[in-house]
Amino acid sequence: MQSETNIYERVIDYFEIEFNDVKKQLKLGLLDDYKERVLTSQKINHALTLLAPYVKSEWRARQLIKSGEALKNELLSVRDIVGKNKLRLV
Repeated sequence: MQSETNIYERVIDYFEIEFNDVKKQLKLGLLDDYKERVLTSQKINHALTLLAPYVKSEWRARQLIKSGEALKNELLSVRDIVGKNKLRLV
């Protein structure tokens, strides 16, 4: 049982780090290309699918899935991209 718990924690830690990296890139403006945002969103969606089995037994997985869904919505926000493009044109 201890090894299973350890695996759960390692998987969740990995995805937390990856999601935080995407958030940082988004805040720094490194993800300005819409195509890149869509691809990143698809990768996050795949990660959320991989996390689904852990939801029942791990509270951190539930929080991570909520965070991932919010991150996907932020990545696919057309308003955000249009606003950044307007700033560039001025």
